Amino acid sequence: MQSRTLSVDNIPSTSIHSRRITPPLFDWFFIITGGLLFALPFVLMMGEQRLARGDIIRWYFWMNALISSPHVYATYVRLQRKINEEKVSVHLGFPAYFLIVGLLYGASHFHYLIEAMTIINVWQSFHYLRQTYGVGCLYGHYNKIDNTMINLRYWAYHLPMPALMFGRWDTIYEAWGGKTYSFKPVHFNEHFMLVMWGIAAVGILIGLYGEYRNFRRNDSAYNPVTLINYLVFFGIHAYGFVVLSHFQRGFFSVTIFHAVQYLALVWILERKTAIEKGGSWYPKLPNILGFAAFWSILFILGYGYEQKVTVALNNYWIEASTILLASVSAHHYFVDAFIWRKKTGP
Repeated sequence: MQSRTLSVDNIPSTSIHSRRITPPLFDWFFIITGGLLFALPFVLMMGEQRLARGDIIRWYFWMNALISSPHVYATYVRLQRKINEEKVSVHLGFPAYFLIVGLLYGASHFHYLIEAMTIINVWQSFHYLRQTYGVGCLYGHYNKIDNTMINLRYWAYHLPMPALMFGRWDTIYEAWGGKTYSFKPVHFNEHFMLVMWGIAAVGILIGLYGEYRNFRRNDSAYNPVTLINYLVFFGIHAYGFVVLSHFQRGFFSVTIFHAVQYLALVWILERKTAIEKGGSWYPKLPNILGFAAFWSILFILGYGYEQKVTVALNNYWIEASTILLASVSAHHYFVDAFIWRKKTGP
């Protein structure tokens, strides 16, 4: 377990906005609710059977190209700034990426690639959950909180995590009929999962008590943004990880939520920094237009690397795309554990 100075794997404990009132609409739509207001109706309309059909794979391709992939590359925008500010080591960049590539190549060479991909996907589940915890920490400062509230929030988010993570892998096992594809799903004993859900229930009760305490301490100044974020945290991940009847729709939804939330969060922080420094062109654009431009640039660069560079390298190395792209995801999770720590600042 990592320290409690946490965020998107460690978000700074100060608000990204100078005011302490209700967050702007942009934050509500794209960060706190991760764009689900726009995406969820479409996902539900698609339906489980249609999403599961083989010919629908193009939807997953374009979801990854348009939404999921850019959020991964947004990591490097923030990483480069932190390197320039000398708040993190330059070794987190290309050296760390190529180290991960080497490790995955070794796993492939010795026939352990499936096991390595399984580890990356378990890390993905943890990364998804911790990101929402980080957003909860970030927006929690719209109300006055003390150390007790910080500790309550920590346990409220972290106690349900094992049930959601193990539940996801058990759900994948059921949905895949126990088969292994790109990674190995795992079936967990029902009694074990019952214990995990009991622990999760304790976390939920702690979260509700913390919000009640927060309400009593703030009276009319109480802002429900932290409560809403907590409900979104548990609701979207429970839906996306453990509802077998909505297996396709659920993970489609949680992937969109996670990617849009991350993209918007990086955009807000980078825009704020650029405004403070008085440079760059994008702070001069209206926020939503600047965000669209930021997203588009990351899509073009990410799509170019994924569909042009790695595919071309397959001509020389048959596993190039698999290993190079899996390394991007693993590198994204690894870098996030450093660039969002409190000591690195906003």
